[in-house]
Amino acid sequence: MKETIGQKLQKLNIKAKFQEPLSKYTTLRIGGPAEYYIEVRTVDQFRETMEIAKENNVSVFILGWGSNLLVADEVFEGFVVRLKGDFEKMVFEDSVDECIVTAGAGVRLPFLLNRSINDGYSGFEPLAGIPGTVGGALVINAGGKWGTISDCVIDVKVSDFSGDIKVLRKKDITFGYRTSSLEGLIMLEAKFRINKSSKDKVLKKVTGYLKKRAETQPIGTYNAGSIFKNPGKKSAAKLIDECGLKGLKIGGVQVSEKHANFIVNNGKGTADDVHKLISEIKNKVKEKFGISLELEIKLIK
Repeated sequence: MKETIGQKLQKLNIKAKFQEPLSKYTTLRIGGPAEYYIEVRTVDQFRETMEIAKENNVSVFILGWGSNLLVADEVFEGFVVRLKGDFEKMVFEDSVDECIVTAGAGVRLPFLLNRSINDGYSGFEPLAGIPGTVGGALVINAGGKWGTISDCVIDVKVSDFSGDIKVLRKKDITFGYRTSSLEGLIMLEAKFRINKSSKDKVLKKVTGYLKKRAETQPIGTYNAGSIFKNPGKKSAAKLIDECGLKGLKIGGVQVSEKHANFIVNNGKGTADDVHKLISEIKNKVKEKFGISLELEIKLIK
């Protein structure tokens, strides 16, 4: 008798749940169930999972912290994979004036930043307040006006969806505004170079960044981060605000009263509500300014 996918995963001691609600794992608290929700803890388990997916012609989505995403309300047919265990480890190799950091793709950015602060190293401060993992941050070149994660990159270990692994040097990667040539690949690990500083100096800078975010962003709400990319040198938030859309509600979601480029879920919102609100925003901005806003969040169906 042919083994089911579930039996194969169980035999390999790979943690899997079936019809698992993805709303539990996204910062917007929206998302239908995954046909298979899988956590892999080692490179071997990752390879085995990708092999099973390939054998069964199953689609794969790699889920990080769940920010910067809008997951559909319907069932995701395939594997939703999270990198845990070994992928959440980081190693700091100190020298006189710099530190080489090796971090798994599943490492959460606040952990990475806090370790660098405690050790007195500068470089990761622009990641302050960003709810993401190293892997997701690399793909979108996360950061802000103070810098991006790519500023510190040495190389990135990646895989394709066949499970073939290779290391890309920074010179082989194109980084841009909320984008990179890493899109379409799976992040496994990265090496960074950060510089010696002092704990007090780095902490002061990070505290300032966090204060600025708290003053301008709806911290503590269910949101996915910035919905749209800034068009050129213009601010998407300012364009939306000038259309009078702050506070606009559709269903269980609304444009944040605090930052117009954020959509907030009141706890009962759906992906369909968000799509409708996005369409309304895009139409109003296009009508008033002749500018077509481009999504920053990723749509997962």
